[in-house]
Amino acid sequence: MIPTIFVGHVPLIGANITAIHVALALDGNHEPLIIAFALGNINCDEAWIWFMTRLKECLGDTIEVGFISHMSDSIDYAIQGVYPDSYHGYCCKNIADKVRASTGSTVVEQLFWKTCKTYSVYEFYVCLNKLTNEVNGNDLRWLENIAITKWARAFFPKVCFNVKYINIAIGLNWLTTNTHELPITSIIEVVHQSIQTVYGYRAAFGEGMHGHLTPYAQHVFERRMNESNGYEVTQIGSDKFEVSLNLTIETVQVERGICTCGKWEKCGIPCEHGIASLRRLTIEEIQQLINYKLTSAVYRNAFQAEAVNPIPILLHWEILVENMAVLPPFARY
Repeated sequence: MIPTIFVGHVPLIGANITAIHVALALDGNHEPLIIAFALGNINCDEAWIWFMTRLKECLGDTIEVGFISHMSDSIDYAIQGVYPDSYHGYCCKNIADKVRASTGSTVVEQLFWKTCKTYSVYEFYVCLNKLTNEVNGNDLRWLENIAITKWARAFFPKVCFNVKYINIAIGLNWLTTNTHELPITSIIEVVHQSIQTVYGYRAAFGEGMHGHLTPYAQHVFERRMNESNGYEVTQIGSDKFEVSLNLTIETVQVERGICTCGKWEKCGIPCEHGIASLRRLTIEEIQQLINYKLTSAVYRNAFQAEAVNPIPILLHWEILVENMAVLPPFARY
């Protein structure tokens, strides 16, 4: 699975800067985690290019990542410039909010979410047809201008992840109204201490894990185990199976870890069809086919070390020349 990074911003009120730029990801327990932050302007190409460049320096050139972001021309420009070969999608919550605002209907918004979350191309067009029939075409004409690869999970190219959006508010729950009024140096210290606290908590949480999987992965796996009951399985090749229930038929290729339903490759966890085709194996053997990033061992390893870099002193902060305040010379008397 290629890791997914959510890039966004949170406006700061009462500070001398416009916003805090953040990069978040989901850990092995599907919880948001800040991996980088900076201070800058919301819609500023230079600020976002600087941020993405520094992020790439920290992650390294060899790590392949995908991105989800707010719908922002500046973020688009920065990701395209710094990560030209990476997948870049939009936060579907932003689009859903706009759908509700355009149509004034929560029913239409729910139909959008259902369309957005489908795994297969066929199911996507079935849901999209229902969505189109529910609204006046003009109300969602703007959605046609956004490539479906930007928001439809069924069309994610090359990148395999199961993330449509990350709740940035949860990831930044330390950013209270009172924090907005603090000086910039204090805000940075609050952010830094908060990240350290989260890492400490999750390190302790990881030590308490005793199973092979994280609680999130274990929950998804158990649900799909239950859903796999009742399927009829027909082996059509050495590693290929047809799995059917009622009128639906899916094809599973076990060694490749894929199914025509799309869930296995996008989640890293075998779908109900894949599990049904693996009934000859024990539960422990099936769990070994789950992506290693969702295991408790990887989770513990991620948080057991000192992973939060120290904040350099103010003297060593890097400030864009365009944003530097130039004071007038002292007057001579």
